[in-house]
Amino acid sequence: MDDRSRVFLAALVGAIAGGAVGYLYLTEDGRRMRARLEPGMDDLVGEVRRLRGAMDSARQAAREGWGAIQDLRRDTADTGAGGWVHTGRPPSAF
Repeated sequence: MDDRSRVFLAALVGAIAGGAVGYLYLTEDGRRMRARLEPGMDDLVGEVRRLRGAMDSARQAAREGWGAIQDLRRDTADTGAGGWVHTGRPPSAF
């Protein structure tokens, strides 16, 4: 994509966004639409926050589980039962 196309696309997106904001905030129909949409948006924001909290809890549980596995591997290596020690780090997703 060349510079002209990017400028045109940015201007088009800006015009559409500006038109939508103007409609929602400057017209009576837009105000009514906002009044209908806002409770749903509030619910959506609440759900996203709960999902984020659940993801943080899952991430913490994964870290603790990974730490327990590393401790078990170290204990096994110290006693000579397994003969190997993990030297890497947990996957980047954690």
